Amino acid sequence: MAYTLGAIQAATQFFLGKNELSIDNWTFKLFYQVTASMLVGSSVLVTFNQFFGDPISCDLPQGGVSEKVLKAYCWMYSTFNIPPSFEGSCARKKLEVMPVYNSYYQWVPIVLMMQAISCYIPRILWLMMEGGLMKFLAKGKTGRIVEDEEKQIANLLYTFRRNLQNKYNRYTLVFFLCEFLNLFIVTSLFFLTNSFLQGQFLTYGYQVFAFYQLPPEETTASGLINPMCEAFPRVVSCTYWKYGSGGRQTGVSALCILAMNIIIDKVYLILWFWFIVIAILAFFRVAGRVLQCTSTYVRYYLLKFKMYRYFKDDDNLIRIEEYIHACSLGDWFVLYQMSKNLNRRFFYKFLIELSWDATRLRYEYEHPE
Repeated sequence: MAYTLGAIQAATQFFLGKNELSIDNWTFKLFYQVTASMLVGSSVLVTFNQFFGDPISCDLPQGGVSEKVLKAYCWMYSTFNIPPSFEGSCARKKLEVMPVYNSYYQWVPIVLMMQAISCYIPRILWLMMEGGLMKFLAKGKTGRIVEDEEKQIANLLYTFRRNLQNKYNRYTLVFFLCEFLNLFIVTSLFFLTNSFLQGQFLTYGYQVFAFYQLPPEETTASGLINPMCEAFPRVVSCTYWKYGSGGRQTGVSALCILAMNIIIDKVYLILWFWFIVIAILAFFRVAGRVLQCTSTYVRYYLLKFKMYRYFKDDDNLIRIEEYIHACSLGDWFVLYQMSKNLNRRFFYKFLIELSWDATRLRYEYEHPE
């Protein structure tokens, strides 16, 4: 029981990122936690259905072929050449000049797993670049009470001035590049999936939604085809070739049911909508980064929004605003990351000391003795 609870707690911490310092943001986590987990889970689900269920069942009225042999053959070489006059449910009905070899379903678990790995690439790059910076800066400063507060502020101010100031522009740009890479990857996954599914994925979610918005009697009367059956037919035909009694090859046609497509069609329906959602979120995140790179006002108000409980209209706030407008993009980003991890009250006091120290140094530079 304790082992089970521990496993559940570990899984919760992994998926939700609890009890961890924040080195990225919630949209970034949607990729390497939520999206990657969805793809891995889908791959496992399809794999179990494929290897531990009965993914294909075939009917050969003429007989003369072992059921196991027929199922194994059709599993590997199934083609969609059912005539348009076929009146069964959920078979591909569009007239094709040539039979469509559609054995991609054999590769679905592997492709989903590879897509999951690709969603984790930006996370790996960022972990390599971040190098535990936030863990070092936040050590002993994340609790509700910070011991030796004045000393901690003085030490942090010294560390920031000596080791961080004006040295982390590249650090910041790499993070922004990783966010752009998230957008690039999800866009690529969308179009690669469309290619993998033989052009059936591009408008798949929209077509399914539009189809199920119509009443059943209207779809039946107008002869509309379920897009899920077009992309993932559950009824297929298979021609098995064997040697006849005369020594010649003869083809026998079997009708097969791909039960696993009942799972696959819904997996890709969910992924279609999810890819659209996270692509939009990633686009707005990248657009926001462009504004942050070009406008110091945007940077200041983002930090102010994060620290709204402490930013009061007084001389300290004026100095902080002046400092944010004057500091580099890298300095601002490091400070913004610190604001998400350090005790808020402690960080605000540190920010006051940092801004007043910058004002003093600027005054000494402009008015040398």
